[in-house]
Amino acid sequence: MRNIRPLATIGALSVALIAMTGCAGGSDAGSDSAAGGDDKLVIASWGGAFTEATRTNLAEPFEEETGIKVEIVDVPGTQVTQMQQMVDAGDVQWDVMDSLGAADAFYMYQEGLIQELPAELATSLTETLGEEKMSEFGFTFANLGYVIACNNASGKECPDSLEGFFDPAAFPGNREIPGEYYSQLAAALVAASGQDTMSDDIDLDAALAQLSQVEPATTVWYTSGDQQEQVLRQGEADFGLIYSGRAYNLVDEGLDIEVNWSGVYDPGYTAIATDAPHQAAAEKFMQWVAEHPEAQAGFAEDMSYGVPNAEALEVMPKEAAERLADYPANFEKLVQQNFTWYLANKDAIDNGIRNIVQGG
Repeated sequence: MRNIRPLATIGALSVALIAMTGCAGGSDAGSDSAAGGDDKLVIASWGGAFTEATRTNLAEPFEEETGIKVEIVDVPGTQVTQMQQMVDAGDVQWDVMDSLGAADAFYMYQEGLIQELPAELATSLTETLGEEKMSEFGFTFANLGYVIACNNASGKECPDSLEGFFDPAAFPGNREIPGEYYSQLAAALVAASGQDTMSDDIDLDAALAQLSQVEPATTVWYTSGDQQEQVLRQGEADFGLIYSGRAYNLVDEGLDIEVNWSGVYDPGYTAIATDAPHQAAAEKFMQWVAEHPEAQAGFAEDMSYGVPNAEALEVMPKEAAERLADYPANFEKLVQQNFTWYLANKDAIDNGIRNIVQGG
């Protein structure tokens, strides 16, 4: 299955807010919210195959086991704007935010759109999943890696590290690099500069200089998952820093693609909405997902996204587990991202990268 989670949507807040009557995708999610009953749960998700994987592997088994009716609304790419609108109007209709992109999740927490986990729930989830899969507001879910993927048909030596990828003198060849102005690319640059990606004192100028160094060897600044694959498939680039799932799509097509997991960890986050109308049901769902590795395994197999419970990797085929960002051998090679630093420096990061990309 292709990786299809859209990229961060923080910039969407700058557009005009849509009419409140349409904010829940036409659903009647708020019709019984006033009663505050916990016999219902509303999940805001991504639509298409993502929603189906959530429904089949998580929502339906949870509903069958608990008796809590689960409704899923599809709001791909508009979670931030719609949630801001509902909070402002005092009419929140969602309970659980399904696999938010990390940059959006940290922004929403900063702005009070998703809530800090209740202490007891946070302790329980941490005991089950481990601290590295947790944040103050939720747990990682639908995680991927930005990996180095090389088309061996090009005859070029494949870089074995981010440092090598960003050094065209050491590893000649054409590259494809994310063209979006957000944290995944910034973190990759920081990693390539040899800096501690979790520091709050990152040298942005040095990171941008690293990008400038590789710009002449970059033939494509991609903007979509499909484009990532097409670029390598057609030989427009010899290697790229691309989604792990996309890299394995090419492998499955029969292309001679080498996948190097020296890259960047890009988590999603599942969290509870601020003022969730069915708070107790939301907490039960979070707990249920964390404690059901077989359900997580089904989702991971369907979507090729990583999941936080390590036991999930043990109950799925080894060949499928080895393709996930949360597989221990892969996770150890992926650098982490400081999203708090990113949000604090977003304008400078975006402007600096934009000047290089557009100038090139």
